[in-house]
Amino acid sequence: MKLAIIGLPQSGKTTLFNALSGQNAAVGDYSRAEHRAVVKVPDQRVENLAQLENSKKITHAEIEFFDSAGFTGQGKENAGELVSAHDLRLVDALVMVINCFAESFDPGKEMQTLVDEMVLADLMVIENNVEKLDHLIRVTGRRERQRELEILMQCREALNEGKLLAQLGLSDEDEKIIRGYAFLSLKPQIVVLNIAEDALGQAGTLTEKLASHRLDKIREVVAVCGKLEMELAQLSDSEKNDFLKELNLEKPALERFLQASYGLLGLISFLTVGPPESRAWTIKKGTNAHRAAGAIHSDIERGFIKAEVASYEDYIVHKNLAALKAAARLHMEGKDYIVKDGDVILFRFNV
Repeated sequence: MKLAIIGLPQSGKTTLFNALSGQNAAVGDYSRAEHRAVVKVPDQRVENLAQLENSKKITHAEIEFFDSAGFTGQGKENAGELVSAHDLRLVDALVMVINCFAESFDPGKEMQTLVDEMVLADLMVIENNVEKLDHLIRVTGRRERQRELEILMQCREALNEGKLLAQLGLSDEDEKIIRGYAFLSLKPQIVVLNIAEDALGQAGTLTEKLASHRLDKIREVVAVCGKLEMELAQLSDSEKNDFLKELNLEKPALERFLQASYGLLGLISFLTVGPPESRAWTIKKGTNAHRAAGAIHSDIERGFIKAEVASYEDYIVHKNLAALKAAARLHMEGKDYIVKDGDVILFRFNV
């Protein structure tokens, strides 16, 4: 999973990047520098299973953060830069950091400024392609591109109305047809309200005030104190736990943020376990066992025979495959079995 962190200057987006990645990128400047980090997704289930099996290796799922310098709040002038922001267009979702720590702040207005730049950038991409595509169809007779043109025209109309393309409700097939354009406003959004440390007690109130900005399966809103979380990320585990207790926080930003990200993107994790390695694998919710096998290796998907499945909770109780079988808690499943979050799976295959 790849997430791009965006925000207006001085919104604290690089501070959030440091909090999520544990890095020390320079903050508070206008260098428009970009930063990247690959972070392991915390999952205590993998650690516990590895301990049961004495696994030599533990592999967590990973997430890549891209701290983008693409937004300036200059509207149309900046939208041109976003058209060619290649790396920004390749991510799975956008993390919109909103300044809620300044003395006077307007999160709704700041959020709309970012949305406006995305909408303008996508509109420019469409304007640059509609005429060319229409000409291609008329000159070459390539009618298979007609549906693509129709979707672009539909998208142009929505963008001209200031709507996100994600709000259009395009079918999976239509989204596939225009996937190559990598429209920014078609990506899911996680809005991070970057609050001051003394406002931690009001985080819930603030997110509730902005509840109307949530969009089902399109946008989620969370509140985080980026400065505090950046300091927290530099501490040892024991120091971090003490600090969290002192602040009355259950989890650091990374875990809370990833929980929101997985939920918004419809992602879950299944687990594989054994003496060589215990590992978490990220897949889309609703994926069947056959496709899930392909997340490990295409040969396993191709030669799929069956999946031996136990829930994480049952595995922790019974501790090994033999005990799970004896207690009838190990299920034999075929290709169409829908994998659940926390399933521990052993795939049987033949190639």
